[in-house]
Amino acid sequence: MQAAGLELLKGCHFMTNTLRRLAMVVAVGVPLAGISVASPAAAAPLEVVANPAPVVVPSLHEWAGGSGELEISPTSRIVAPDVLNQLGEEFSDDLAEMTGLDLPVVTGPSQPGDISLVLDAADKYAAGGVRYDAEGYRLQVAADGVKVTAPSDTGVYYGTRSILQIMVQSDGRNKLPAGSAIDWPDYESRGFILDVGRRFFTADFINDYIKMMSYYKLNRFQIHLNDNEIFRPNDHDWRNGYMGFRLKSDNPEFAGLASADGSYDRADWDGFENTAATRGVQIVPEIDAPAHAAAIIKWKPEIGRDGGKSDHLDLSKPETTQAMKDIFSEFTPWFQGAEVNFGADEYPSSLTTDFRNYYNAMAAHLRTLGKQPAAWGSFSYMGGSTAGYDKDVVINSWNNDWYGLTSAANDGMKFINTNDGTLYVVPFADYYHGSGLNNQWLYTNWLPNTAGNQTVDPSKIQGAMFAVWNDLVDKDYTQQDVHGLIERSFPVVAQKTWNAATPELPYAAFNTALDTIGMGPSLGNVKDTTPAAGATDLATGKPVAASSTKAGYPASNLTDGEQNTRWESSDASPASLTIDLGSVQKIGGIKAEWAANAPAGYAVETSKDGLFWDRVTTHEVAGAGADRVLFSTAEARFVRIAGLTPAAAGAQGSTVAAWSLGVEGVTNLAVGAVATASGDEAPTLPAGQAFDGNGATRWSANYNGARWIAGDLGKVQPVNEVTIAWEAASAKDYTVSTSLDGVNWTVAATKSGMAEGARTDVVSFDAVNARHVKVEIQTANMGIYLSAYEIEVRNSSVSALGVAGTIAGTPNAEGKYDAEPTLTLAATGSAAAGAAIEYRVGNGEWTPYTGPFTVAGQQLTVVDYRAGAGGESFSGFVVLDLATPVTNPNPEPSTTPEAPDAKALKKDTQLDLGLDAKKYPRGTSEVVLANLAAGEWFYVYLNDAGLGWHQARADGTLTVNTPEDTRPGNNKIAVFDASVNLRGWTALKVTGPPTK
Repeated sequence: MQAAGLELLKGCHFMTNTLRRLAMVVAVGVPLAGISVASPAAAAPLEVVANPAPVVVPSLHEWAGGSGELEISPTSRIVAPDVLNQLGEEFSDDLAEMTGLDLPVVTGPSQPGDISLVLDAADKYAAGGVRYDAEGYRLQVAADGVKVTAPSDTGVYYGTRSILQIMVQSDGRNKLPAGSAIDWPDYESRGFILDVGRRFFTADFINDYIKMMSYYKLNRFQIHLNDNEIFRPNDHDWRNGYMGFRLKSDNPEFAGLASADGSYDRADWDGFENTAATRGVQIVPEIDAPAHAAAIIKWKPEIGRDGGKSDHLDLSKPETTQAMKDIFSEFTPWFQGAEVNFGADEYPSSLTTDFRNYYNAMAAHLRTLGKQPAAWGSFSYMGGSTAGYDKDVVINSWNNDWYGLTSAANDGMKFINTNDGTLYVVPFADYYHGSGLNNQWLYTNWLPNTAGNQTVDPSKIQGAMFAVWNDLVDKDYTQQDVHGLIERSFPVVAQKTWNAATPELPYAAFNTALDTIGMGPSLGNVKDTTPAAGATDLATGKPVAASSTKAGYPASNLTDGEQNTRWESSDASPASLTIDLGSVQKIGGIKAEWAANAPAGYAVETSKDGLFWDRVTTHEVAGAGADRVLFSTAEARFVRIAGLTPAAAGAQGSTVAAWSLGVEGVTNLAVGAVATASGDEAPTLPAGQAFDGNGATRWSANYNGARWIAGDLGKVQPVNEVTIAWEAASAKDYTVSTSLDGVNWTVAATKSGMAEGARTDVVSFDAVNARHVKVEIQTANMGIYLSAYEIEVRNSSVSALGVAGTIAGTPNAEGKYDAEPTLTLAATGSAAAGAAIEYRVGNGEWTPYTGPFTVAGQQLTVVDYRAGAGGESFSGFVVLDLATPVTNPNPEPSTTPEAPDAKALKKDTQLDLGLDAKKYPRGTSEVVLANLAAGEWFYVYLNDAGLGWHQARADGTLTVNTPEDTRPGNNKIAVFDASVNLRGWTALKVTGPPTK
């Protein structure tokens, strides 16, 4: 491994770590109405910079920044009145999961550092109007703590979501920037529609979706509870097709209605309602008829058209309407929300009269059941207007031909934009956004009051919802696969329905912020599948072992892909973490997110076989939060970070903890490269987005003339690989060229006849020195359309010098070598020919390596080796557990040091020996001394009593006992090394009587 040129990087969050204490100077600029702001103390004038608005999804409406930040500590509390106790307890649970802070919920006056939740029905804010009254809140962060005030419990809840999102982005997940916010939604209805009729989603998954939606302040979840496949092209008999009805009653009158392959009983539905009730989410159940009704017809064939073979109800029969009333009468008592949707779409226009009668009857019936009726807009197709239809129905405007936004607004209807051309996803289909919505376009261009070429006054429309329709009943995919298509659509739709304007934050930055903000707490089934911006993490899902683990916080939490799980060590002793990548891979860095109890630093070690380890680099950790270290490309299966000890003292410094630990592949040299191109399709799709390290953004090329894109890497460096992630509008024929100056280009690789559709090309070539890389497209697969998500540039060549080792000999059943093993070392890499290798056994003398050598001993023994050639250097080691019958190469010293002179045991010779207790009884054999060199011998004195020679274990610890005649009170333990030199001392408080 090359020692020179290692790049150590500390990851940054959007907030700067400026003040860690509660004291702060607050507020520059004009304070918001109704929010008091502290003034700076009288002193010499200081230039104070106001905090920018924190990133929250959806974004805050108003923000007045203060200066500095407030740190929430383990002694902080959540102060809430009795009426908000349940909300406070849920918030406490969420904080514990997402930040590691376990705060109690209390009533009464607040104290410095507390988070206060206040419900004030008289709180008003004119700019927010009725929407503020229903869901708005104020958030104040000042020197004395945090306060959320709202006129509704939903508003208070939304304020806690903003606190969680802000804190999780801070270093240590425990800080908030000083300032004040006032926030409310622009639209009443903000949500999502899920078709479970044709694809069953488990109850646990539904509960997770309710929680996730509330994290983004989405408040409307419409569950499409019945449906069937769309086409029966061969027999036109829907009795033979797939169908589903997902509510299961114990009433024998409805036996056979619920689907055998998945349904929700009353307990399931009560669970949904309970989850939604405290999170500001309204569930809108939908039972769809008279079309999409094959499952209902299967239950009662006599009410179906065409002798029961159709998926349309026969509305000419009075018993059909009565059957539907019976269904709604049976299940509506389950529903706690204000609205119930009765479907009413895509019925034949030739049967408009029967349809209109049915529509009005169902709307009236739902009102008798105490519900506001809702339906799909079909009026333009079913009669040409709303004439004769019940208008007191909330309408999903789903298609501009069936009933568009303009018609709904002109008719004075209550309606929601669910336009199919913009907001529908049919998973894995070649229509209706089968690969997911165009989130970047929605974020940048779309508004909830627009659908296609129709735009209405925002005051005329309730809001917008996107939808998933599982048309492809025979397609093999899972509920998690569906989520993978839409997970980033939730925050995008939330952003544009809560704060309906062009966002100030660019989409790339918004998407990157979501990597940290996540999907919220308490999710047990829904998994985040969106790759984080930047290098690929090779460690996700891989096994990881820890030398020390606190109960309940296993090392597996580091690589599970979950944002809100963490590992923690059991004590302050040095800990190590080892990841098994499963196979030898090329790696170029380590990334981690450390908790508030971050380590001081660590060493990076790698191994191909788990025996011989390469010492790659050492790294100092700057503190809690995102952390990254890059190094020259190495090949490894096992990656270990060792020497993890707490950076701080006190309660949070007694252990080390991390939220995640990743291993990066070969470093992408092109992140942030200065981009140039032949042209851009639109200002929102610039060339720079192909070099931003974010797979959710893209460059789209000019339509005419030559098409090319180039990146300036900032300096000349070796490169041998370019990876291009093409959008569906991919290149068919293209070249990759390199340049030192951006003027003179050399073609490095040519690609021809590449496949159509979205794909990722890895283009390899002989290593060259270059500063600039260019991709020139000769032919595109989609004519004038050409687009790429990301262009990455790498040097995948491994280090020029390494050492490989082998062991001749087999350990016994206990893992010990009871016969002398023979070690063979060999230099590797391009510089191997001129390399000189040295080795040493057990911290002995360095010896030139001339050939295989044997090792003997009776303990764990470290064999170090190193190599050098020209400007290259390398070091590594192997640990052997020896039990050979020959002479110990590191025997116990024969000389006994004299008792330490009291004058030598002064402050400047004190040594941190890692004592884990404050008091020890006389006679105990559990005094563990730590932070010593593994395998080395140490003589220990307790005052002037010699406790003998002890060999430090592999973890740098040894154990001694306190003699029973040790005097109670303060004592001193002194440690001498094998050369009888005083290494240092520490205090030891002994108590009596001795333990039994």
